[in-house]
Amino acid sequence: MGESPLQLDDHLKNLLRELGHAINDTVSESDRITGAIAGVRAHGYDIVLKLDATIGLAKRDGATGEDAKLTTQDRRFLESLRIQVDQESMAEEAEKKPVARLAMTPQDVRFLKSLRIATDDAE
Repeated sequence: MGESPLQLDDHLKNLLRELGHAINDTVSESDRITGAIAGVRAHGYDIVLKLDATIGLAKRDGATGEDAKLTTQDRRFLESLRIQVDQESMAEEAEKKPVARLAMTPQDVRFLKSLRIATDDAE
C-alpha cells in the first residue's frame, strides 16, 4: 500500500513563502527592470509585468506517482503564494528526457541576444 500524499510542514511553508517574497523583492528592486518599464512608459504605453514562478517540488526519498502528490490543502497554500507546483516537470527531469527545442531563425537569435537572452544556437 502507498504512503500518504506529500505534506508540507510549517517550516517548508515558511521557506516557500520566503522564496516568493524574495523573487518579488528582487524583481521590484531591480534598477534594470525599473528602467526598462520606464522606457516603455516613456514611449506612451502602459505596461503590466506579470511573472509566474513554476517550482518543481519533489521529495528526495524517491516517492513517485500517487505517493508524490501534494495534499489539496498544500496545493491551495502554494497557489495562494502564486507558486505553481509542476511535479510532472520534476518527473521528467528525473528521467532526463530530452527537452524539445524551438527552431529559431538567425534573426530570432540576434533579437534574443540584443535583449541579452542567451541561446544554445551559435551564430
